[in-house]
Amino acid sequence: MNNEACGTVRELIPDFVGGRLAATDVGVVERHVPDCAECAAELALARVVLASRLAPPPQLLERLLRSVESVRTQPARTWWGISAAAIAALALGIGISSDPAAQIPVDVPGYAYEVEEGDIWLSDDGLVAGAPLFDGLSDDALLQLLDELSGGSA
Repeated sequence: MNNEACGTVRELIPDFVGGRLAATDVGVVERHVPDCAECAAELALARVVLASRLAPPPQLLERLLRSVESVRTQPARTWWGISAAAIAALALGIGISSDPAAQIPVDVPGYAYEVEEGDIWLSDDGLVAGAPLFDGLSDDALLQLLDELSGGSA
């Protein structure tokens, strides 16, 4: 017989012996084996191996089937929760070094400090809710700023 047909049949032999082949594949094995001594010997060996297998204890088989069924009924674990936690940790800066020497100094503006008790918020302090201070700009600087903000059309 040719090597290609023998290769195909040899792959089918374990399932043939175990009774797990489709009818068309069973026919392929049954037609090939009578004409090929090597495949017939391999089929005989597979039958001996199958016959010499020990049967599992019934209690073990039942326990395995129950375990498989319990795993099958459990909800699938999604990893989106772990991914979201990792992203949140990075966003919050948890991974930043706690070494004070490695931290970048930050200049905090004076208006960011808490107001002491008794201080009065002045409406004319030039900086309200983050608005820039324009009081010190000249007319030319204000016109240039207006020109830049309007896209150069002023």
